[in-house]
Amino acid sequence: MFKEASDPIYEFIRLYPHELEILDTFTFQRLRYIKQLGVAYMVFPSAQHTRFEHSLGVMNLAESIYRGLGYKDEELLKIVRLAGLLHDVGHPPFSHTTEVLLGDKSHERVGKELILSGELNEKLKKIGFSEENIELLVRLAFKEPKDEEEKALSHIITGELGADRMDYLRRDAYFCGTSYGFFDYGRILSHLERVNGKKCANKSAIRALESFFLGRFFMYTQVYFHKVVRILNIHLLELIQDYMERGFFSKEEFHQLTDAHIIGWALKEKDNPLVRRLFLREHFREVFSTDDWNEYNQVRAFLKEKLDERDLRFDEVEKNVMDEEFYLSYDGTLKELRQVSQLMRSLKNIKIYRIYVEPHLKDHAIQYLKKAS
Repeated sequence: MFKEASDPIYEFIRLYPHELEILDTFTFQRLRYIKQLGVAYMVFPSAQHTRFEHSLGVMNLAESIYRGLGYKDEELLKIVRLAGLLHDVGHPPFSHTTEVLLGDKSHERVGKELILSGELNEKLKKIGFSEENIELLVRLAFKEPKDEEEKALSHIITGELGADRMDYLRRDAYFCGTSYGFFDYGRILSHLERVNGKKCANKSAIRALESFFLGRFFMYTQVYFHKVVRILNIHLLELIQDYMERGFFSKEEFHQLTDAHIIGWALKEKDNPLVRRLFLREHFREVFSTDDWNEYNQVRAFLKEKLDERDLRFDEVEKNVMDEEFYLSYDGTLKELRQVSQLMRSLKNIKIYRIYVEPHLKDHAIQYLKKAS
């Protein structure tokens, strides 16, 4: 017996009775109110999707990868699916944007704590999961494998070509209205292999793999690191820190909140400059952008001499195109994707350094920069 959830990416996602038990907890239902891409919907209006449907997608895709790699154990599959379902359960409001406010924690650490104690732990035990199985679920969901076998299973969810990344690229592209994140995931799934215990893909999938990594590159440069998205993220953090300092909530309570808490408070403070920057497009404007760290620091120092630092914001983002090497199988011989793909060798890691100023100072700042050049 199972139910099906309609989904624009996979059409239908199967949900089994024990999984529905997990879905019907307040801890998991909270993810319905956590936007997948933070405040990116203020730039890409249809990016309204949440961590809830992403988590369902990761669970669904994790099974496809599991079976594609030749695993047969149905009991182990239950653990892998739930690891995919719960991998993001610890996200704070507005997802990755505000994770810095968790202090010495991360969303993975919060998620681990939520599964090992409290409501989720009780529910997992009620549906028949042993303490040992719950601990395995945690290790797979949060990249803490204890051996090579568990590492291979964890990579199904969290790896370079894992269910998490494959789902968020396609889902984010769909809801942002862009085509960057679409790739031939069906071909990749049908060409997955395990060689000497290592997840890889058959050489026939090389173009689909290139498309995946190229799509990831463009989603970061054009969506996740979009200049307005980035400054709105900065303003969001400033607003939330202001609320924290004013006693709206404590740092320990923050991960229990949702986007709706922050938005609700903000809509009651329409004259608050921090609110207006975020919600009324009175955000700081970009006046400089480069991929050269030295140039950035020179311009940064120059503008700090010319303008009040309170009127400046600085943003520094870096991202690897590949966090770890992925392998192709050539009749059982493994070769690095970069080794056999000219396209992958030519893709440089992303580096973007930006400077923003108060809107009314934009023209002044640009003039300063023109005179200095």
